[in-house]
Amino acid sequence: MATLSKLVIPVKTGDTITMKEYNLPSGGSGGPSSPEQIGIGYGICSTAYATTAKTAALEDYELTTNGIVAIRFANAVNAGATLSINSEDAKPIYYRGIPIVNGIIKAGDTATLIYDGTNYDVLGTDNPWRAEVRISSDPNEIIHVHNSTYNINDTVLIDSEGHGIYICKAPGTYVFSTSEI
Repeated sequence: MATLSKLVIPVKTGDTITMKEYNLPSGGSGGPSSPEQIGIGYGICSTAYATTAKTAALEDYELTTNGIVAIRFANAVNAGATLSINSEDAKPIYYRGIPIVNGIIKAGDTATLIYDGTNYDVLGTDNPWRAEVRISSDPNEIIHVHNSTYNINDTVLIDSEGHGIYICKAPGTYVFSTSEI
C-alpha cells in the first residue's frame, strides 16, 4: 500500500500561480499514526460572524504542521479571521496566499484547511458554486447584484479605489447594476 507523504496545491497570488508543497505528517517513527497524532480532524465552529477570533473543538486533535482539518462554520468567516482549535493559540486563516477576505467561507460551509506551521490555509470549501467576480466602478459606489434563479439580491460596496469583489454562491445568471433590480 502506498503512503501519501506530500500534498501539492496551486496558490494564486494576484496574476501569479505557484505550487505550494506540504510534507504530510506521519507520526513519531515515520510510520502511520492515529488521525489525532497527525493533525487530522473534523469540528464545528459556531463563533458569531462579527467575531474575528473563530474557535472550534476537535476531540483528541493535536495542532501539527501540515495537519489537515475540516471545519463546518455555522456562521460566515469575516476578513482577517483567525482560528483556534482546542484553545491553542489563534492562527490566521489564509486563502490563496493572503489573509482571508469576506465571502470565501459562507454560513454552513465546511472548509478543509491545512496548518502550514504559521497559518491555516484554506484548501477549499464544500460549496461548488462559488465564483469570484471582480468589479470596477466609481469609488464608494453601491452595486446591486441579482440572480433570479435563486432569488438572490445582494449589494457590493466599491472601495475608495474603485474596486469590489462579489462571490457568487449559486449557479445561474448574475446581473450587476448601479440601480436596484
